[in-house]
Amino acid sequence: MRLFKSLLAVIVGIGILSFITGHGYVWGGIQETYFRGWKNSNIDDLEFRDIRVLQSADVAQPWAEKLNEVNPFTEEDEAWNEKYLSASFLVIQNDTIRHETYWQGHDEQTVTNSFSACKSIVALAIGLASDRGLLDINDSVAKYLPRFIGEAGRGLTIKELLQMRSHIPFGESYSSPLGFMAKAYYREDIRSLVEPYKVTDAPGSRWKYEGGNTMLLEEIIASLGKGSLSDWVERELWQPMGAENDAFWGLDAPLEEGGVERCFAQFYATTRDYARFGKLLNSAGKWGDRQLLSEAFTEAVTTPIAQTTDACDAEHYGYQIWLGETSNGEAFSCMEGLRGQMIISVPELNVVVVRTGYSKQELKQGELPADIYRVLDMGLRSING
Repeated sequence: MRLFKSLLAVIVGIGILSFITGHGYVWGGIQETYFRGWKNSNIDDLEFRDIRVLQSADVAQPWAEKLNEVNPFTEEDEAWNEKYLSASFLVIQNDTIRHETYWQGHDEQTVTNSFSACKSIVALAIGLASDRGLLDINDSVAKYLPRFIGEAGRGLTIKELLQMRSHIPFGESYSSPLGFMAKAYYREDIRSLVEPYKVTDAPGSRWKYEGGNTMLLEEIIASLGKGSLSDWVERELWQPMGAENDAFWGLDAPLEEGGVERCFAQFYATTRDYARFGKLLNSAGKWGDRQLLSEAFTEAVTTPIAQTTDACDAEHYGYQIWLGETSNGEAFSCMEGLRGQMIISVPELNVVVVRTGYSKQELKQGELPADIYRVLDMGLRSING
Protein backbone atom coordinates (compact mmCIF):
# COMPACT_ATOMS: atom_id res chain seq x y z
CA MET A 1 0.00 0.00 0.00
CA ARG A 2 2.85 2.36 0.87
CA LEU A 3 4.54 1.60 -2.47
CA PHE A 4 1.30 2.32 -4.32
CA LYS A 5 0.89 5.66 -2.56
CA SER A 6 4.49 6.56 -3.32
CA LEU A 7 4.06 5.68 -6.99
CA LEU A 8 0.82 7.65 -7.16
CA ALA A 9 2.53 10.64 -5.58
CA VAL A 10 5.33 10.48 -8.17
CA ILE A 11 2.84 10.32 -11.06
CA VAL A 12 0.80 13.23 -9.69
CA GLY A 13 4.00 15.18 -9.11
CA ILE A 14 5.07 14.62 -12.70
CA GLY A 15 1.67 15.79 -13.86
CA ILE A 16 1.82 19.00 -11.81
CA LEU A 17 5.40 19.70 -12.90
CA SER A 18 4.52 19.16 -16.55
CA PHE A 19 1.84 21.86 -16.39
CA ILE A 20 4.10 24.28 -14.50
CA THR A 21 6.87 23.90 -17.08
CA GLY A 22 4.58 24.23 -20.11
CA HIS A 23 4.54 20.52 -20.92
CA GLY A 24 0.95 19.77 -19.97
CA TYR A 25 0.63 17.30 -22.84
CA VAL A 26 2.84 14.91 -20.83
CA TRP A 27 -0.01 14.36 -18.38
CA GLY A 28 -2.31 13.42 -21.23
CA GLY A 29 0.30 11.00 -22.48
CA ILE A 30 0.60 9.40 -19.05
CA GLN A 31 -3.16 8.88 -18.92
CA GLU A 32 -3.17 7.23 -22.35
CA THR A 33 -0.20 4.98 -21.66
CA TYR A 34 0.92 4.20 -18.12
CA PHE A 35 -2.59 4.30 -16.71
CA ARG A 36 -3.49 1.58 -19.22
CA GLY A 37 -0.40 -0.53 -18.60
CA TRP A 38 1.63 0.59 -21.62
CA LYS A 39 4.95 2.41 -21.81
CA ASN A 40 4.08 4.20 -25.03
CA SER A 41 1.12 5.04 -27.26
CA ASN A 42 -0.57 2.04 -28.80
CA ILE A 43 -2.91 0.93 -31.54
CA ASP A 44 -6.16 1.06 -29.57
CA ASP A 45 -6.04 4.70 -28.44
CA LEU A 46 -8.81 6.09 -30.66
CA GLU A 47 -10.98 6.89 -27.63
CA PHE A 48 -8.51 9.62 -26.62
CA ARG A 49 -8.52 11.39 -29.98
CA ASP A 50 -10.22 14.44 -31.40
CA ILE A 51 -10.99 13.20 -34.91
CA ARG A 52 -12.08 13.83 -38.44
CA VAL A 53 -14.26 11.04 -39.82
CA LEU A 54 -13.61 9.74 -43.32
CA GLN A 55 -16.95 8.33 -44.39
CA SER A 56 -17.12 4.87 -45.93
CA ALA A 57 -18.20 4.47 -49.54
CA ASP A 58 -21.88 4.82 -50.43
CA VAL A 59 -21.49 1.56 -52.30
CA ALA A 60 -18.95 -0.56 -50.44
CA GLN A 61 -16.75 -3.00 -52.33
CA PRO A 62 -16.11 -6.01 -50.09
CA TRP A 63 -13.23 -8.33 -50.93
CA ALA A 64 -13.95 -11.69 -52.52
CA GLU A 65 -12.93 -14.61 -50.29
CA LYS A 66 -11.23 -17.86 -51.19
CA LEU A 67 -9.32 -18.91 -48.11
CA ASN A 68 -6.28 -21.10 -48.48
CA GLU A 69 -6.26 -23.88 -45.88
CA VAL A 70 -2.47 -23.78 -45.65
CA ASN A 71 -1.19 -22.59 -42.25
CA PRO A 72 1.41 -19.92 -43.11
CA PHE A 73 2.88 -19.81 -39.60
CA THR A 74 5.89 -21.87 -38.59
CA GLU A 75 6.44 -22.56 -34.89
CA GLU A 76 8.86 -19.64 -34.86
CA ASP A 77 6.23 -17.42 -36.46
CA GLU A 78 3.63 -18.50 -33.91
CA ALA A 79 6.05 -17.58 -31.13
CA TRP A 80 6.74 -14.23 -32.79
CA ASN A 81 3.03 -13.44 -33.16
CA GLU A 82 2.50 -14.26 -29.51
CA LYS A 83 5.53 -12.36 -28.22
CA TYR A 84 4.86 -9.22 -30.25
CA LEU A 85 1.09 -9.31 -29.74
CA SER A 86 -0.02 -9.51 -33.34
CA ALA A 87 -3.63 -8.36 -33.71
CA SER A 88 -4.40 -9.15 -37.34
CA PHE A 89 -2.86 -10.79 -40.38
CA LEU A 90 -4.48 -10.54 -43.81
CA VAL A 91 -3.31 -11.73 -47.22
CA ILE A 92 -5.02 -10.71 -50.46
CA GLN A 93 -4.07 -11.97 -53.89
CA ASN A 94 -5.81 -10.94 -57.09
CA ASP A 95 -8.35 -8.96 -55.05
CA THR A 96 -9.33 -12.07 -53.09
CA ILE A 97 -8.75 -12.80 -49.39
CA ARG A 98 -6.54 -15.90 -49.15
CA HIS A 99 -5.77 -15.79 -45.42
CA GLU A 100 -7.16 -13.88 -42.43
CA THR A 101 -6.34 -14.30 -38.74
CA TYR A 102 -7.12 -12.12 -35.72
CA TRP A 103 -5.83 -12.15 -32.15
CA GLN A 104 -6.19 -10.01 -29.00
CA GLY A 105 -9.97 -9.85 -29.36
CA HIS A 106 -9.77 -8.05 -32.72
CA ASP A 107 -11.88 -8.89 -35.75
CA GLU A 108 -12.64 -7.53 -39.22
CA GLN A 109 -14.53 -4.58 -37.71
CA THR A 110 -11.75 -3.44 -35.35
CA VAL A 111 -10.07 -0.13 -36.23
CA THR A 112 -6.47 0.38 -35.17
CA ASN A 113 -3.87 3.14 -35.27
CA SER A 114 -1.69 3.09 -38.37
CA PHE A 115 1.13 5.01 -36.70
CA SER A 116 3.66 5.95 -39.40
CA ALA A 117 2.09 3.75 -42.08
CA CYS A 118 -0.16 6.73 -42.86
CA LYS A 119 2.84 8.82 -43.91
CA SER A 120 2.46 7.01 -47.23
CA ILE A 121 -1.17 8.19 -47.42
CA VAL A 122 0.06 11.77 -47.13
CA ALA A 123 2.39 11.13 -50.07
CA LEU A 124 -0.57 9.86 -52.09
CA ALA A 125 -2.49 13.03 -51.23
CA ILE A 126 0.41 15.12 -52.54
CA GLY A 127 0.16 13.06 -55.72
CA LEU A 128 -3.54 13.85 -56.03
CA ALA A 129 -2.77 17.57 -55.83
CA SER A 130 0.06 17.17 -58.33
CA ASP A 131 -2.16 15.30 -60.78
CA ARG A 132 -4.62 18.19 -60.66
CA GLY A 133 -1.97 20.77 -61.40
CA LEU A 134 -2.18 22.40 -57.97
CA LEU A 135 1.51 21.83 -57.24
CA ASP A 136 4.65 20.34 -58.72
CA ILE A 137 6.84 18.15 -56.55
CA ASN A 138 9.90 19.99 -57.84
CA ASP A 139 8.48 23.27 -56.54
CA SER A 140 10.23 25.02 -53.70
CA VAL A 141 8.51 24.53 -50.35
CA ALA A 142 8.80 28.32 -49.94
CA LYS A 143 6.22 28.77 -52.71
CA TYR A 144 3.59 27.34 -50.34
CA LEU A 145 5.14 28.06 -46.94
CA PRO A 146 6.78 31.53 -47.19
CA ARG A 147 8.71 31.13 -43.96
CA PHE A 148 11.11 28.91 -45.96
CA ILE A 149 12.12 31.73 -48.31
CA GLY A 150 15.89 32.30 -48.41
CA GLU A 151 18.29 30.76 -45.91
CA ALA A 152 15.48 29.18 -43.88
CA GLY A 153 14.66 26.88 -46.80
CA ARG A 154 17.81 26.84 -48.93
CA GLY A 155 15.80 25.78 -51.97
CA LEU A 156 14.13 22.81 -50.25
CA THR A 157 11.65 21.11 -52.60
CA ILE A 158 8.46 19.12 -52.02
CA LYS A 159 10.21 16.10 -53.52
CA GLU A 160 12.94 16.31 -50.88
CA LEU A 161 10.28 16.34 -48.16
CA LEU A 162 8.63 13.29 -49.72
CA GLN A 163 11.98 11.47 -49.72
CA MET A 164 13.03 12.56 -46.20
CA ARG A 165 15.98 14.58 -47.53
CA SER A 166 15.13 17.96 -46.01
CA HIS A 167 18.09 18.36 -43.62
CA ILE A 168 15.70 19.80 -41.02
CA PRO A 169 16.68 18.49 -37.56
CA PHE A 170 13.24 17.69 -36.13
CA GLY A 171 14.34 14.66 -34.13
CA GLU A 172 12.61 11.26 -34.14
CA SER A 173 12.97 9.94 -30.58
CA TYR A 174 10.04 7.84 -29.36
CA SER A 175 11.33 7.49 -25.81
CA SER A 176 11.75 11.09 -24.65
CA PRO A 177 8.53 12.66 -23.29
CA LEU A 178 9.99 16.08 -24.07
CA GLY A 179 11.13 15.23 -27.59
CA PHE A 180 9.67 16.45 -30.87
CA MET A 181 7.62 13.33 -31.60
CA ALA A 182 6.04 13.17 -28.13
CA LYS A 183 5.00 16.80 -28.49
CA ALA A 184 3.67 16.16 -31.99
CA TYR A 185 1.67 13.14 -30.80
CA TYR A 186 0.11 14.63 -27.66
CA ARG A 187 0.20 18.43 -27.58
CA GLU A 188 -2.17 20.88 -29.23
CA ASP A 189 -1.30 23.31 -32.05
CA ILE A 190 1.28 21.18 -33.82
CA ARG A 191 1.72 23.81 -36.55
CA SER A 192 3.39 26.08 -33.99
CA LEU A 193 5.60 23.15 -32.97
CA VAL A 194 6.92 22.76 -36.53
CA GLU A 195 7.16 26.46 -37.37
CA PRO A 196 10.58 27.30 -35.83
CA TYR A 197 12.42 24.50 -37.64
CA LYS A 198 14.62 25.46 -40.59
CA VAL A 199 16.91 23.75 -43.08
CA THR A 200 20.43 23.52 -41.64
CA ASP A 201 22.43 23.08 -44.86
CA ALA A 202 21.83 22.52 -48.57
CA PRO A 203 19.13 19.80 -48.66
CA GLY A 204 19.12 16.62 -50.69
CA SER A 205 22.29 14.65 -49.99
CA ARG A 206 21.23 12.84 -46.78
CA TRP A 207 18.25 10.60 -46.08
CA LYS A 208 16.98 10.78 -42.51
CA TYR A 209 13.62 9.47 -41.36
CA GLU A 210 11.77 12.24 -39.50
CA GLY A 211 8.05 12.76 -39.11
CA GLY A 212 8.38 16.53 -39.26
CA ASN A 213 8.80 16.23 -43.03
CA THR A 214 5.34 14.66 -43.26
CA MET A 215 3.89 17.45 -41.15
CA LEU A 216 5.18 20.01 -43.64
CA LEU A 217 3.59 18.05 -46.48
CA GLU A 218 0.23 18.24 -44.70
CA GLU A 219 0.68 21.98 -44.27
CA ILE A 220 1.36 22.34 -48.00
CA ILE A 221 -1.84 20.43 -48.82
CA ALA A 222 -3.82 22.70 -46.49
CA SER A 223 -2.28 25.80 -48.11
CA LEU A 224 -3.88 24.89 -51.46
CA GLY A 225 -7.30 25.86 -50.14
CA LYS A 226 -9.02 22.74 -51.50
CA GLY A 227 -9.84 21.11 -48.18
CA SER A 228 -8.04 19.33 -45.37
CA LEU A 229 -5.83 16.29 -45.75
CA SER A 230 -8.77 14.13 -44.63
CA ASP A 231 -11.03 15.79 -47.20
CA TRP A 232 -8.61 14.91 -49.97
CA VAL A 233 -8.20 11.30 -48.87
CA GLU A 234 -11.92 10.74 -48.25
CA ARG A 235 -13.07 12.32 -51.50
CA GLU A 236 -10.39 11.06 -53.87
CA LEU A 237 -9.30 7.73 -52.37
CA TRP A 238 -11.27 6.32 -49.44
CA GLN A 239 -14.72 6.46 -50.98
CA PRO A 240 -13.70 5.67 -54.59
CA MET A 241 -11.81 2.61 -53.27
CA GLY A 242 -15.08 1.29 -51.84
CA ALA A 243 -14.11 1.39 -48.16
CA GLU A 244 -16.52 -0.72 -46.10
CA ASN A 245 -16.01 1.19 -42.86
CA ASP A 246 -15.38 4.74 -41.73
CA ALA A 247 -11.80 5.74 -41.05
CA PHE A 248 -10.68 8.34 -38.54
CA TRP A 249 -7.76 10.77 -38.38
CA GLY A 250 -6.59 12.14 -35.05
CA LEU A 251 -6.46 15.92 -34.68
CA ASP A 252 -4.47 18.28 -32.49
CA ALA A 253 -7.68 20.01 -31.30
CA PRO A 254 -11.44 19.51 -31.67
CA LEU A 255 -12.70 19.72 -35.24
CA GLU A 256 -14.87 22.74 -34.49
CA GLU A 257 -11.76 24.55 -33.21
CA GLY A 258 -9.85 23.96 -36.43
CA GLY A 259 -7.97 20.82 -35.41
CA VAL A 260 -5.20 19.69 -37.76
CA GLU A 261 -4.45 16.06 -38.64
CA ARG A 262 -1.55 14.43 -36.84
CA CYS A 263 -0.59 13.26 -40.30
CA PHE A 264 2.47 11.24 -39.26
CA ALA A 265 0.26 8.80 -37.27
CA GLN A 266 -3.24 8.42 -35.81
CA PHE A 267 -5.03 7.21 -38.93
CA TYR A 268 -7.50 4.53 -37.81
CA ALA A 269 -9.06 1.90 -40.05
CA THR A 270 -9.88 -1.79 -40.26
CA THR A 271 -7.34 -4.28 -41.53
CA ARG A 272 -9.46 -5.07 -44.59
CA ASP A 273 -9.76 -1.40 -45.49
CA TYR A 274 -6.04 -0.79 -44.97
CA ALA A 275 -5.44 -3.37 -47.69
CA ARG A 276 -7.09 -1.04 -50.23
CA PHE A 277 -4.00 1.19 -50.22
CA GLY A 278 -1.90 -1.86 -51.07
CA LYS A 279 -4.17 -2.75 -53.98
CA LEU A 280 -3.97 0.83 -55.26
CA LEU A 281 -0.17 0.65 -55.36
CA ASN A 282 -0.25 -2.78 -57.02
CA SER A 283 -2.61 -1.41 -59.68
CA ALA A 284 -0.48 1.63 -60.57
CA GLY A 285 -3.05 4.01 -59.09
CA LYS A 286 -6.04 2.48 -60.84
CA TRP A 287 -9.19 1.21 -59.12
CA GLY A 288 -11.52 -0.70 -61.39
CA ASP A 289 -11.97 1.48 -64.44
CA ARG A 290 -10.94 4.70 -62.64
CA GLN A 291 -7.43 6.12 -62.49
CA LEU A 292 -7.50 7.55 -58.96
CA LEU A 293 -3.81 8.47 -58.95
CA SER A 294 -1.73 8.88 -62.07
CA GLU A 295 0.39 5.92 -63.09
CA ALA A 296 3.41 8.21 -63.25
CA PHE A 297 3.05 9.43 -59.67
CA THR A 298 2.27 5.96 -58.31
CA GLU A 299 5.44 4.68 -59.93
CA ALA A 300 7.41 7.58 -58.45
CA VAL A 301 6.13 6.72 -54.95
CA THR A 302 7.79 3.30 -55.14
CA THR A 303 10.96 4.31 -56.98
CA PRO A 304 14.13 4.21 -54.83
CA ILE A 305 15.62 7.62 -54.08
CA ALA A 306 18.95 6.71 -55.67
CA GLN A 307 17.20 6.18 -59.01
CA THR A 308 15.79 9.72 -58.97
CA THR A 309 18.87 11.75 -58.05
CA ASP A 310 22.66 11.59 -58.01
CA ALA A 311 22.72 13.47 -54.71
CA CYS A 312 21.67 10.59 -52.43
CA ASP A 313 22.36 6.85 -52.63
CA ALA A 314 19.40 5.59 -50.54
CA GLU A 315 17.84 2.52 -52.22
CA HIS A 316 15.41 1.53 -49.45
CA TYR A 317 12.96 4.42 -49.53
CA GLY A 318 10.65 6.21 -51.95
CA TYR A 319 7.98 8.82 -51.24
CA GLN A 320 7.23 8.23 -47.55
CA ILE A 321 7.40 4.45 -48.05
CA TRP A 322 9.87 1.60 -47.46
CA LEU A 323 11.16 -0.42 -50.42
CA GLY A 324 12.80 -3.82 -50.81
CA GLU A 325 12.83 -7.14 -52.65
CA THR A 326 11.52 -10.59 -51.80
CA SER A 327 13.91 -13.54 -51.63
CA ASN A 328 12.98 -14.20 -55.28
CA GLY A 329 13.74 -10.66 -56.37
CA GLU A 330 10.21 -9.26 -56.66
CA ALA A 331 10.05 -5.59 -55.70
CA PHE A 332 7.80 -4.66 -52.78
CA SER A 333 6.79 -1.53 -50.90
CA CYS A 334 5.72 -1.30 -47.28
CA MET A 335 3.69 1.30 -45.42
CA GLU A 336 5.08 0.70 -41.91
CA GLY A 337 4.27 2.00 -38.45
CA LEU A 338 5.74 2.14 -34.97
CA ARG A 339 4.13 -1.02 -33.56
CA GLY A 340 4.74 -3.09 -36.66
CA GLN A 341 1.71 -1.95 -38.63
CA MET A 342 2.41 -3.03 -42.19
CA ILE A 343 0.70 -2.79 -45.56
CA ILE A 344 2.99 -4.63 -47.96
CA SER A 345 2.43 -4.53 -51.73
CA VAL A 346 4.06 -6.90 -54.22
CA PRO A 347 2.86 -5.77 -57.66
CA GLU A 348 4.49 -8.60 -59.64
CA LEU A 349 2.50 -11.15 -57.60
CA ASN A 350 -0.55 -8.91 -57.11
CA VAL A 351 -0.31 -9.62 -53.38
CA VAL A 352 -1.12 -7.39 -50.41
CA VAL A 353 -0.16 -8.40 -46.86
CA VAL A 354 -1.46 -6.46 -43.85
CA ARG A 355 -0.28 -6.97 -40.28
CA THR A 356 -1.35 -5.00 -37.22
CA GLY A 357 -0.11 -5.50 -33.68
CA TYR A 358 0.92 -4.01 -30.38
CA SER A 359 4.67 -4.48 -30.74
CA LYS A 360 7.56 -5.43 -33.01
CA GLN A 361 11.25 -6.27 -32.87
CA GLU A 362 13.58 -3.29 -32.82
CA LEU A 363 15.86 -4.86 -35.42
CA LYS A 364 16.82 -3.98 -38.96
CA GLN A 365 17.60 -6.11 -41.99
CA GLY A 366 19.71 -3.83 -44.08
CA GLU A 367 17.99 -0.46 -43.83
CA LEU A 368 14.47 -1.85 -43.37
CA PRO A 369 12.70 -2.96 -40.18
CA ALA A 370 13.49 -6.68 -40.06
CA ASP A 371 9.92 -7.71 -39.27
CA ILE A 372 8.81 -6.58 -42.73
CA TYR A 373 10.59 -9.60 -44.18
CA ARG A 374 9.07 -11.98 -41.63
CA VAL A 375 5.55 -10.74 -42.29
CA LEU A 376 6.13 -10.84 -46.04
CA ASP A 377 7.41 -14.42 -45.86
CA MET A 378 4.35 -15.48 -43.83
CA GLY A 379 2.14 -13.83 -46.41
CA LEU A 380 3.78 -15.53 -49.37
CA ARG A 381 3.61 -18.92 -47.64
CA SER A 382 -0.12 -18.44 -47.23
CA ILE A 383 -0.58 -18.39 -51.02
CA ASN A 384 2.21 -20.76 -52.06
CA GLY A 385 1.84 -23.44 -49.40
